[in-house]
Amino acid sequence: MPVVSANDYLRLLQALTEAEVEFVIVGGTAAVLHGSATATYDLDVLMPFTPSNCERLLRAVSPLHPRFAHTVDKRPMLLTTTELSAFKNLYLLTDLGRLDVLGSLPPVEDTQEVLRNAQWMDVGGLRVRVLALEHLIRVKAAMNRPKDKMVEAELRAIANVKDSAKPS
Repeated sequence: MPVVSANDYLRLLQALTEAEVEFVIVGGTAAVLHGSATATYDLDVLMPFTPSNCERLLRAVSPLHPRFAHTVDKRPMLLTTTELSAFKNLYLLTDLGRLDVLGSLPPVEDTQEVLRNAQWMDVGGLRVRVLALEHLIRVKAAMNRPKDKMVEAELRAIANVKDSAKPS
């Protein structure tokens, strides 16, 4: 897996933010932003695949030479807004690293609920939405991979510390 710097992830987030893509950071990056010590090698975001949001996504990633991550030849992503809006998930390699764009996040099925309940965070001077800690714990609990179970346990410990630090 190629090494991607934190600055590259920030530049990728900046491209999405400047294009006004409606998204929420999920996955390993969300875990790190909530305090996890886990390593992550991609940026996972949840976004509605509406035509207008897909148009903004295309505007954001086109200058970054997006390629399909799951094709053998890693061919360039050359899609129209209409074609892209039919996708459920999109896995890209860009000049700034891997970007996984998800249209749903089981077991949290309602994308709009995720957007509404996301936590706003300042990340490298950018104001971005991050999956709420309680939703992230539910997502990690639903995954059946050892690495997700470890992150789930760590996130539960982080949540417990945050809860105990709240004034009664």
